[in-house]
Amino acid sequence: MVSWGTQEEDGRRYVSLAGLRLRGWTGGSVRRLLGRPDRLSVDPRVRGAPQVRLYRLERVEAAERTGGLRPGVVSRWGPWEGNSDAGSVPRPDDRQVVRHRPRSVMIQRVTSPALFPPPTYSHASVVEAGTKLAFLAGSVPLDAEGELVGAGDPVRQAEQVIANLREQLRAVGSDLEHVLATDVYVVSSETAVLSAVWEVVEASGLSVGPHASTLLGVACLGYTGQLVEITATAVVPEGRKQEVVRP
Repeated sequence: MVSWGTQEEDGRRYVSLAGLRLRGWTGGSVRRLLGRPDRLSVDPRVRGAPQVRLYRLERVEAAERTGGLRPGVVSRWGPWEGNSDAGSVPRPDDRQVVRHRPRSVMIQRVTSPALFPPPTYSHASVVEAGTKLAFLAGSVPLDAEGELVGAGDPVRQAEQVIANLREQLRAVGSDLEHVLATDVYVVSSETAVLSAVWEVVEASGLSVGPHASTLLGVACLGYTGQLVEITATAVVPEGRKQEVVRP
């Protein structure tokens, strides 16, 4: 049976990926220090269950000693300064949450341990009630004169879209750091093209946190020759000056 913590099979002790999270590991730490799992396992009683990655506990403990990682039980809602529930033990359905307070706004970046770990985005973003939000129209690859930038080049268009998105955020008193969620639209049916556009998104700083996102291949977009568009929802931090809104 696959457990959420440590287990013993064939006389050897293993720890699951979820168990590593309970010890304070992140997805990047697992890949960097442990690489491939020692074995894959499933609970035979659960038909069609996804495979669970298992790592030798000896390897984990050695990596913690040499890699500077400190194991320890995290709180129900994840490590966060000021969390009064720091001694509680997460259950299998608990969420892994990274909380931070950029400029007095608390944003929770949620990654579910029951789902495959996302590479550079989170499964969800949550903010406190009463937080000021901005819902942005799709950012498009046009310059200030309305001319298409990067005709036929989705990567160049993605760069222009990110630049325009920064301006949209600045106009409402926000920035990339405070983006909660995006939808990234790419006119292509090839995953390589979508991946190339996503690399631009990663490099922009939107992956810091990281924010929640969906990447889609679509048939067409609104402007002739347009290949990329990004919609976003962002927090507007208190104390930021907003540009004058023209009617």
